[in-house]
Amino acid sequence: MALLCATPLAAQEYIVTEGPISDDDFYRLVSCSADPGEACRVPHVRWNKPVVTVTFAPIPVTYPVDLAQEMDRALDASIAQINAAAPGLTLRRLSKSEPADILLHLQPIRAGDAIRGTGHPEMDGFLIGAAHVQIFWDGGLNLTEADIVFAADIPLDQALPIMLEELTQSTGLMTDIRSQYYETRSVFSEDSNAILKLGAQDRAALRLHYPAD
Repeated sequence: MALLCATPLAAQEYIVTEGPISDDDFYRLVSCSADPGEACRVPHVRWNKPVVTVTFAPIPVTYPVDLAQEMDRALDASIAQINAAAPGLTLRRLSKSEPADILLHLQPIRAGDAIRGTGHPEMDGFLIGAAHVQIFWDGGLNLTEADIVFAADIPLDQALPIMLEELTQSTGLMTDIRSQYYETRSVFSEDSNAILKLGAQDRAALRLHYPAD
């Protein structure tokens, strides 16, 4: 089945709001890029299987060792948080030698550099910030693959917030929110990389996207 691809800017888009919004509006904002009270601008896409696998691509020797170790820890912590929040989804980490649904690339590039070597023309050549996620889906709007690239100049204390945000976005919740209110409350904040735990509405969005069977 042919793969349909989200636009390369999908994970970088955001919607501006003021103050708190309802759980339903928050979910529709992050899942289908809808302004509060408005129609969806992109389709809902999700993994249509109970277990989704995750692993790192081979890590270049030029990637900072201390950051790679922090990313390794951040992945386990992020998987645990997402699994606890999404009753209909289980992320499972695999070893680097096994193929996985979600592939994490630690690249020896800095913010502002071009992504390279992922094998995806939708990603290679795109200028990265701290990280970039790309998702792929089929004609039934079921996710088939996700790739996440992380730069090499991410501050160590931001490894977990950035990993948590990008991994959560790889579940199909791709739109960020620009709002001062959510800078301390959501991993989807466009302007903050300080959130160490999924916020209440982040968890609610994951429950709505992946309800219990």
